Amino acid sequence: MNPLSDPNLTTSMSMTINITQKALKFLQKAKKKKLYIKRLVVTQCCIPISTPPTVRKGSPRKLDDYYQFNVNGITVYYDRNLIRKPELTIDTQGLGFYERLVVSDWVIRY
Repeated sequence: MNPLSDPNLTTSMSMTINITQKALKFLQKAKKKKLYIKRLVVTQCCIPISTPPTVRKGSPRKLDDYYQFNVNGITVYYDRNLIRKPELTIDTQGLGFYERLVVSDWVIRY
């Protein structure tokens, strides 16, 4: 494959994904080396509401719908339907049983 035609190569140059130490420990504890950042659409009374994307452990079902990055030994899949940010950070939120992965610096502007 021609590296210049690879969409993942172009995307990885223009986007930086950071994973905090807390998030890395969370993934290590769960024995996961893959995660995906997915667009979340919430409809309230027929009006779509903007929400931050969700972060899930593991691989998405349709890999063709995602860009792939390698960050600190973790494979990160980024939904092609999301806005490409120059930089984003994956962190954890909550404690114990309710701890989950989040994009901590996603800002929604109206």
